[in-house]
Amino acid sequence: MAHFTKDYLAFLRGLARNNTREWFHANKARYESAVKVPFRDFVEEMIHRVSAIDSSVVLEPKDAIFRIARDIRFSKDKTPYKTHMSAVVNRGGRKDHRSPGLYFQLGASNVAVAGGVYQPDKSALYNIRAAIRDRGTELDRLVKSKAFRERFGELMGDKNKVLPKEFKDARDRFPLIANKQFYYWVEHPADTLLRDDLAAFLMEHYRAGKKVGDWLAAAAEG
Repeated sequence: MAHFTKDYLAFLRGLARNNTREWFHANKARYESAVKVPFRDFVEEMIHRVSAIDSSVVLEPKDAIFRIARDIRFSKDKTPYKTHMSAVVNRGGRKDHRSPGLYFQLGASNVAVAGGVYQPDKSALYNIRAAIRDRGTELDRLVKSKAFRERFGELMGDKNKVLPKEFKDARDRFPLIANKQFYYWVEHPADTLLRDDLAAFLMEHYRAGKKVGDWLAAAAEG
């Protein structure tokens, strides 16, 4: 049985066409019943599934789910709402930028699944780079594994043009050392969220990326 109905998609696509507070509040009851509650219930199931593999994941859905309202304080785009729902299931929830886990967003235009270390702070970034310099062949082997390549293809992230001198010599051997972010991401068509086996489908992605995510998280700790 599918977790979501076609009205979930219809609401978010309507929001994409009418991204105003007035439209959202006029349709808030529909948002609660067709989007917010089903997504919360789905996140709860995903927490149970992930915690069965990683017992350190002990979360309430509210700690994993990102708000649909956008933070527009420093953005040129002033539309008030996202057109997707998203959550991250890991040790610390949405405020935890280091722990490995499963990020997913189910939206009007796609279903996205991701993992890794997206926003490492200065010390975590240094530690990951040091680990790549010293043990980069381990990470290369994990990223080139069949399961990871079939689901995600590669490890992504913005890069620095200039590196601290202690990492420059390793750049030719391990180009990933120049990354500022270390994440993997894949997108599927939006109607993927209507699949009866959506939870199992996302867990296939979680398992495919877990070893890479675990390596990066351990490296970030130093």
